[in-house]
This record gives sequence, structure tokens and C-alpha cells, in this order.
Amino acid sequence: MWESAESPTLTQLTEALRQLPPTEGLGTSVPSVAGMLRRMEKQGLVDVGGDKRIRMTDRGKREGESIVRRHRLAEWLVVRLLGMELHEAHIEAHQLEHGMSSALVAKLVDQLENPTHSPFGWPIPGSGAPEATPGAITLDNAALGVPHVVDRVPEENSELLRFLDNVRLMPGRRMTLLEAMPYLGVMQLETEVERFSIGCDVARQIVVRPIEAE
Repeated sequence: MWESAESPTLTQLTEALRQLPPTEGLGTSVPSVAGMLRRMEKQGLVDVGGDKRIRMTDRGKREGESIVRRHRLAEWLVVRLLGMELHEAHIEAHQLEHGMSSALVAKLVDQLENPTHSPFGWPIPGSGAPEATPGAITLDNAALGVPHVVDRVPEENSELLRFLDNVRLMPGRRMTLLEAMPYLGVMQLETEVERFSIGCDVARQIVVRPIEAE
């Protein structure tokens, strides 16, 4: 949520946590999340402002980036080195990220030849990758009939990832927006393999860039 420039409320954060795999062992009721936030605030990791929005402190960002780095490297581990399907990578990485030592991370970075982005296009902290790709926009803002390349896709929903992988709407792949029907909440796209429709709510979570911006 911080990467997406969001400062969530308690309710919004609780809803987001419900998208995580149960193996994370996090409580997802409002009282349990509120209790977690109080502990994190005492530890200097977050700050809850007068507007009730939750913001990470500098220390919280540093520690969060460390976990995100291990998570995204773990996604490459299970995809590239172990041959797992993309839609399984995010869930497996959640289980691996907490048990990876600094020595293992360094070895993994060397073995993977220092990737800068996750398999889903998200920048890996510490790799030198910029937080945002120049010229990138959300899919719902793409121009009709103009070829774009996919830059980033959401990784939390494994069923959505399975669909996006099947239609080749994944980072590095080309697509063209054929028709936008916001009044119906639908957009029609064409990729390298087929034409299909997706919801505007999904399109807002996918980041693309015009081919000429590559």
C-alpha cells in the first residue's frame, strides 16, 4: 500500500490483510489489526495521524523494504529455479520470506543475476530499480489502439494471476486497448494470444507503458 502511495485507514488495512495467505498468521478482525498497529506504533514502525490514516515511519520503511526484498527474490526462486507456476509464486514467497538469512539472500541474488523487479513487475528494494517506470500509466488510462507493454500486475489474487498468465497479460508482454466501456465497467483488450474483456477495477491495478516509452 505504501508503494501505491496509499495511507490506509484501519478499515482499509484490515481489508487488505484479508487478501494475504492464512499461513501469514495475521489476525484479520478490526480489533486484532488495531492491536497490532498499537504495538507497531510503540516500536516506532508506524504513525497513526489525527486523520486516522496509517503512515510508515522511516524505520518502518527500512524494515518493510527488507521483507519486501526477500519476498520478491523468493518469488524468483520458486518460479525460475524451482519451476512453479506464476500464480503460485506469491503465496509460496510469503512462507519463505521470513526464513531467508542475509547469506541466503546474497547467494540468491548472485544465482538470479541481480534481478531488479519481481516476476510481477514490482521493483525489488536494494536493486537500484526506480519506484516507478518512466512513462508508465494504469491500464484504464491507456490510449485506444496504441500498443503498450505491461509493466506491472497485482500479485495478491492467485486466480486473477492465473487468468492474466493464460491471456499473456504479464510484465514484458504487449497489449492493445481496443474498447473502453466505463459505463459498463468493462474494457476489451488484445494480447499476443487473444482478445478478451476485463473489469475496469482490475485495469486500474495493472500498469502499462506505450511501446515508444521503452
